[in-house]
Amino acid sequence: MSHRTYHPVRLPMYDWPEVRAATERLENALQDALLDALGLRPRDCVPWPEDRGLEVNWRQPGLLLSQTCGYPLTHALKGRVRPVGVPHYAAEGCEGGRYCSHLVVARDSSHRELADLRGRRAVYNGPDSQSGMNAFRFEVAKVASGAPFFSSVRESGGHLASLRAVAEGVADIASVDAVCWSLACQELPALTDRLRSIGRTASVPGLPLVSSLSFSEAEAETIAGAVQSVFEDVTLAEDRSRLLICGYSPISDADYAPILEMERRAAEQGYPELA
Repeated sequence: MSHRTYHPVRLPMYDWPEVRAATERLENALQDALLDALGLRPRDCVPWPEDRGLEVNWRQPGLLLSQTCGYPLTHALKGRVRPVGVPHYAAEGCEGGRYCSHLVVARDSSHRELADLRGRRAVYNGPDSQSGMNAFRFEVAKVASGAPFFSSVRESGGHLASLRAVAEGVADIASVDAVCWSLACQELPALTDRLRSIGRTASVPGLPLVSSLSFSEAEAETIAGAVQSVFEDVTLAEDRSRLLICGYSPISDADYAPILEMERRAAEQGYPELA
C-alpha cells in the first residue's frame, strides 16, 4: 500500500435524512468489501475531519471511495481522483449510467417551457454543479440569444433548497438532478406536489464513484472489482432500491467529455454564465 491510513467510504450526494439508513448500509458494505479486498484492517481507517468541505476530502490521498459530481470531476478534481464506476438509477430521465436534470416550476405556474421564463427568477444549487448549473446554463443558452435571460439568479446551496425556493415562490425555476427529483417525489411528496417539471436537460454520465490516485493500477482494479460485487449483492437489493439504484457500470475520465462540451457550447452562444 502506498498510503497508511484511509477515510471511511462516504456517499454524500444523495444522503438525505429520509434515506440515511439505506445509504449507511451501502457505505458499510462497500467499506467492508474494500478493506477485505485490499488487505486492510478497520483500524487503518480514520474519521473524516468535520471541518473540511467535500472537495477537500475528495482530494485526500486516503480516499477509499466516495461519490462526486461530474462537474468537479472535469474541473477542480481533474487529475486528482480516479473514477471507479457509476451507479444506474431508476429515476425519470435516467438511462443506464446517464442522467439529466428536470426544469422545475411551481405547479400553479403558467409557464409551459423554458422560453417562457425570460425575465423571471432562477435558483441553482451551486456553481460547481453539473445538474443545477452547467446543464441549466446549456439549455438556457439555446434561448437566451447571448444576453442575460433571468431577472435574478440566486444560489441555494442544495437541490432540496432549490425545490423549496420554487415551491415557496422565492424563485420561478430550478434545474434539479433527475435522481434528486425522483427521490423527492418518493420521500417528500408534500413538497413535490407543489411543483412540476416542464422539461429535461440533455443527459450526461451520472455521478461517479471515485477513489484516490495514491492506489496503484493493480489496487485500482481490485477496488473496481470489490465495488462491482457490492452493487450486485442480492442482500443489499432492498437498500439499493430505496436509493433508486438499479445497476452499475465502470467509467473513466474520458466518458465525462460531454460536460466540457456543454460548457464550451454555451460560451460559444454568448452565454458563459448563468444569468
